[in-house]
Amino acid sequence: MGIISITEENNCKIALWEISESLEELMKLVKNAPPNFSSEKRKKEHLTSRLLLNEISPNTLIFYNEFGAPELNTDKHISISHSKNLVAVIISEKKVGIDIEEISEKALRLSSKFVSEKNRTTLNKEKATLIWCLKEAVFKWHQKGKVDFIKDIIIPPFTVNEKGEIKAQFKNTELILNYQKINNHYLVYVCK
Repeated sequence: MGIISITEENNCKIALWEISESLEELMKLVKNAPPNFSSEKRKKEHLTSRLLLNEISPNTLIFYNEFGAPELNTDKHISISHSKNLVAVIISEKKVGIDIEEISEKALRLSSKFVSEKNRTTLNKEKATLIWCLKEAVFKWHQKGKVDFIKDIIIPPFTVNEKGEIKAQFKNTELILNYQKINNHYLVYVCK
């Protein structure tokens, strides 16, 4: 299917790709050797993230810092996420973090790892997925690892909508997280 959308908002460019191509088709588009992953799914995600980056910032290269976070060879910042067959890339002159997750029972089952016990009583799979997405976007924005998802990232009570903005507290910093529902996924980003 290819690129679903390219949007510019809040000083960021966000690109989204739905993978329906074969690995061979993607390799022809990138014109590179395939990445060194054993999984075909990971190879496709890698290639589509490069195709998206080329669409929103041609001739830009990605490398990874000591914590495994992507960085660019320019003065811009990048974050990448993938879930099922969707790949999302965000770039900005400000620090960014992005996450996309399929709404599923998995986030609800794992919620004890990222939601305090007192806040788990009202969770359903949709809200648990969105909270996971919010916290993962903050983690990617931070880019330095060592984050306690329960203690370090505080998400105030909120009502789930199709699209919205949530103010979160990360250690001593207030962050504004933007989210939207896309098909059966949530896409969340932070740009500060």
